[in-house]
Amino acid sequence: MVRGRLDVPVQALADFLIDERCHACGRPPHATAHLDRPRAPAASALASPLRVGFRRFGVETRPLCRACCHALVASTAPVRIGPLSVWPAFESDDRLLTIIHALKFSRRQRIAGWLAHAMAEGLPARARDAGAVLVPVPMDRASLRRRGFNQAERLASSFGARMRMRVERRALVKTRATAPQSSLGRAERIRNVADVMDVVARDAIAGRRVILVDDLVTTGATASSCAAALSRAGAECTQVVCVGYRP
Repeated sequence: MVRGRLDVPVQALADFLIDERCHACGRPPHATAHLDRPRAPAASALASPLRVGFRRFGVETRPLCRACCHALVASTAPVRIGPLSVWPAFESDDRLLTIIHALKFSRRQRIAGWLAHAMAEGLPARARDAGAVLVPVPMDRASLRRRGFNQAERLASSFGARMRMRVERRALVKTRATAPQSSLGRAERIRNVADVMDVVARDAIAGRRVILVDDLVTTGATASSCAAALSRAGAECTQVVCVGYRP
């Protein structure tokens, strides 16, 4: 990041020239908060070369306006789901869900860097383990083809880079397609994802502490299914980091 007396005006110039809107509320770029976090691509033909030029000086545009940044509430405590400790970055509300949906369904993939920054900043020292490996919650092949990317993998990549932790992107796989969890009740969600996860890189998992990475945890059914597969493969312990938790 540009440092010193020029960092604020240079950042303001970047936000002015690269006309991007807040992904949560659509506010114009002049309302953007001064945060060291990336934004999504703009439609302007000049946006890409401008962005490359600014990036060489450590300047990125960001995904959220000042009001939306300030409205998000950081989570301060883990959630227990059975034996799992789940560490959400934020308290979940409609605004956070809008941001997550922008990442997942509107292909705002660069927002993953902003969210991963928040996840890393919010993880307390007692939950950090330099020897752990990061494992993103997987998608089945058909869903991955339709979406074109796995948002959990993008989050894990950015989170791992910030935390200097190894990411095992292909260690855990989802063996078959399932119904969308959002359309099911609690008991149905558990049955829906039972025994659909498998570890294909056991050498990378056995005897290691594993941190699962996901965007949103609700009932914990998917995370629990992943943790069970990791345990069968010899993982020493599993915990979860995520953007939000909404039971």
